[in-house]
Amino acid sequence: MKEDEPGILELLIRHELAIKQLYERYGVAFTEHKDFWQRLAEDEQRHADVLGTLRPEPSINRTLLQESQIKPQAIKLSIGYVESQAERAQKGNINLLQALSIAKDLESALLEKQFSKLSNVASKEMRAILMDLAIETERHRNAVVEMLNAQKR
Repeated sequence: MKEDEPGILELLIRHELAIKQLYERYGVAFTEHKDFWQRLAEDEQRHADVLGTLRPEPSINRTLLQESQIKPQAIKLSIGYVESQAERAQKGNINLLQALSIAKDLESALLEKQFSKLSNVASKEMRAILMDLAIETERHRNAVVEMLNAQKR
């Protein structure tokens, strides 16, 4: 990674904020489910804030790069995809089932899943924070799947 490029932690924070923006746009597009999307958006903001608490950790970027197998390019591609979906939602080019399917795919493939692979190299605090994010992501996925199944009925 080049000196002037953001570290993995900063990319992960940007990723959380991009998903937050996507969910906020879904809340505007699908007003009958605004509370659902707003709760998810608030959680994504909290995830970004919690990740931000790891900034003082001296080895965070090295640990994330080496131990979690998270690739900066994968995060950048995911951010681009999320931003393109947010633009699509803003233009009204999406229906609720599509939005829920996209959210399900994001939450299922989300990078936090890689956090569970961290070894004992990460500090206890870092592992706890990253594992909490993985648990929250699983909760999001379950909520989205539940809403998706309800809409299909």
